[in-house]
Amino acid sequence: MSKYGLGHEYYAELMGIPNDILQSFFDGDMNRLVDLGEISHEDFYRTLLKELNLSEDMLPLFSESFRKAFKLNLRIIEYIQSLPESIKIGLLSNYSNRLRPLIEEDLEIAHLFDDMVISCEVKLLKPDEKIYQTALSRLNVEAEEAIFVDDRLENIEGAQKVGMHGVLFTETKQVINEINHLLS
Repeated sequence: MSKYGLGHEYYAELMGIPNDILQSFFDGDMNRLVDLGEISHEDFYRTLLKELNLSEDMLPLFSESFRKAFKLNLRIIEYIQSLPESIKIGLLSNYSNRLRPLIEEDLEIAHLFDDMVISCEVKLLKPDEKIYQTALSRLNVEAEEAIFVDDRLENIEGAQKVGMHGVLFTETKQVINEINHLLS
């Protein structure tokens, strides 16, 4: 699943604007406030449309297209399902309150995780060390036993600061190989 790149490209195409312009908005302070649960997605999108001089008539498109912006990595799902039950799997994400219903109801993959730590629910963002400590505590796992996978280097570095092993996701085969190496 990707919030960056593919999702932004989808929205950029939907709105008919260059992806780099949209990306800069999603990387800004407003998105941080959404991920912390301090403002709603609707307020975020209203501000986005206003900043880009686009009609508020486009607002319903965001709700309709939210699910379409996420793509499941079926190979990763198969890999998670192949792991021994003794290995705890957690989800740690910077995202709004829309993520839990997406995972539980739309994508129906909540059963893959022993716990989910979502930034808006704990009012912390990666790479803050406290969010990793929260995830470790909720999974009842020691940092040196944990493997953290993310597609952003700063988030890997945050996990490593608390003692977790970090794997930077660049492609599916690479991440599976690195996890297998750490597990062996």
